[in-house]
Amino acid sequence: MIKFRCLNCGQKLAVNDDGVNAVISCTNCRESIVVPPYSISEFFSAEPLRHPGAPGGSLELIRPDYERLESAPATGRAALLPQLARMMMNRLVQALYGQRESLIAAQAEATRRMVELEERIARAQTNVERKIIAYEGRIGELESQLAAKEEENRELMRANFQLAKKALEVESSPRPSRVNLRDAGFLLRA
Repeated sequence: MIKFRCLNCGQKLAVNDDGVNAVISCTNCRESIVVPPYSISEFFSAEPLRHPGAPGGSLELIRPDYERLESAPATGRAALLPQLARMMMNRLVQALYGQRESLIAAQAEATRRMVELEERIARAQTNVERKIIAYEGRIGELESQLAAKEEENRELMRANFQLAKKALEVESSPRPSRVNLRDAGFLLRA
């Protein structure tokens, strides 16, 4: 029989020897407790009380023997110091087990969130790459249209220049000829 206290409320508990390192609930506060590997029998009376709601009857409440504790000689109390140190170590180990479980749960949650975040980033990256490809295609189309318009403007400028040159030649020539300047002016404006 392993006898120990709840770390939360101090309730004295007892579990069969095969319950070492098992996680149980305190009968008083329902806190999860890891059963230590050994107990301190000097603190407990010989007669444990069974808790009516204990599963399978393996969990027992222990009633302290206060008369025996008060009448213990000083040497007996000195002998209890290593036992107290072990009990404190057991409490520390139980607390570490509890913290370990919460850390594992937090790590699992963080891993799940990281996977979700990576999936969202991958979807966003795919969408951005698709848009970049579409934008590059549109830029290529616009550049080809711009090049065609520039070539058309160059052709129009050459034609205007040729017409203006002919109009000047006609005006500066000594022979009188008829030139339609309205057409020449229209070409210059275009």
